[in-house]
Amino acid sequence: MKKIITTGKGGVGKTTLVATLARLLVNDGYRVLVIDTDPSMNLAMSLGVPYSMLTTLADNRAAIRDRLVVSGNEDDRQGHAHEVDDDSLEDLISTYTVLTGDKIRVMVMGTIPYGGAGCICSSIALVKLIIERLEKRMPSLDFIIVDSQAGSEVLGRGLAANYDYNLVVTEATPKSLDVARHVMKLARDIGVKKQLVIVNKVENGADIKAILKELNSDFKDVYPVCYDRMVVEADKQSRLIMDFYPDSPLICDIRLIKEAIEG
Repeated sequence: MKKIITTGKGGVGKTTLVATLARLLVNDGYRVLVIDTDPSMNLAMSLGVPYSMLTTLADNRAAIRDRLVVSGNEDDRQGHAHEVDDDSLEDLISTYTVLTGDKIRVMVMGTIPYGGAGCICSSIALVKLIIERLEKRMPSLDFIIVDSQAGSEVLGRGLAANYDYNLVVTEATPKSLDVARHVMKLARDIGVKKQLVIVNKVENGADIKAILKELNSDFKDVYPVCYDRMVVEADKQSRLIMDFYPDSPLICDIRLIKEAIEG
């Protein structure tokens, strides 16, 4: 099983990348679970799953945690995970995931239910715990891909500790690159094994070398993804670019990323 997280500034295209990457992987026969930890919860819709079909982890956070942890406070700083039998884990996955038509399994963390309800820290901790249990007890999964919220909070909470890949999605803008630098530093701190820089919405290839200099990255670990207006048109119709415009050059660029993480 390979564990992957996508990080970066809001609006840089993380969700489109995850949805397209997951589709390409399942088309190659891999078993893929995607987990949306963004409180905006757009990933499921991008994969054709309406909100009405979802039961989010945040909806029943305390009950789920009680099944996985002996004792401790809500953000899991105390207490410890206990052994969960395969039937219980399968039941949890069945309840809190939806299988898309093309066999991608989708799990959604959920959002803050009302004003003043506090931060999403405990929900992130719950996602981390679930992934740890899945890694130990469900080796049949080939890939777990986490679509993170904007910024660096999930890395600060240690969600991606010792993951195989951090896909750092950025645009060629100072604000976006500043976030990319920060998430790359935090990913190194928590032991992510490899980082790929995904430069999204590229219109001018000459920008790539300047970005490399900004991020101090090795050229082989940077993947440009071209700008395609059809992504916007597909989004207006709540469709994925692969269905709306299967010949998009953007898909070819993301296929190279898929090949990199397969290797």
